[in-house]
Amino acid sequence: MSDVRVNPPSVRAYGTTAQEAFGSIRTSLETMVSDAVSVDYYGPNAVDFKTKCGQLATDLANALTTDMTKIADAVKTTTSNIAGALGGPPGDIQFNRSQISAPAVPTGDESVGANLPALEGMKGTAKSHFTAISEQFTNHLTSLQNTDWVGTAKDNAVGAVTGFTNAAKSKVEEANTEMTTFIDKQIEEINKANK
Repeated sequence: MSDVRVNPPSVRAYGTTAQEAFGSIRTSLETMVSDAVSVDYYGPNAVDFKTKCGQLATDLANALTTDMTKIADAVKTTTSNIAGALGGPPGDIQFNRSQISAPAVPTGDESVGANLPALEGMKGTAKSHFTAISEQFTNHLTSLQNTDWVGTAKDNAVGAVTGFTNAAKSKVEEANTEMTTFIDKQIEEINKANK
């Protein structure tokens, strides 16, 4: 039989760190959605472009919120079970689980235009958000691994959270590629028309 040990202050500290990480992920997602629809590009094609970028960002945001919920629920169940068996209080990770929506893209007047450096810069802006989100997921997993908690329950929790974390990071990478490809295509179309 293996050792089973849970240090409640360590697990509570992890819970606080997890809440901060999930809050930071959500802030990055909300900012990315806002950035996607506010780039300096206007006219009917720009409305379609911004709507699509906003949808890409919100789809990712809501998929990651689902992943964070799965992570939080897996950790809550495991930590609460083992803590209860050893006479400790249940664990919980609180964060904003509501869906994120893209702001409406204003139709504007009949003028059209695009700031190509702003469109090009949007790829870097999006990538920095995607990178920050992936890092927060990695940091969260590391924080769970580093808790002063020993036993099969922790191993199972870490295994489950590793799976959810890898899935979330894959979604982030796919969304980054899709967003970059979409922006490049739009820039290419504008440049072709501008010859």
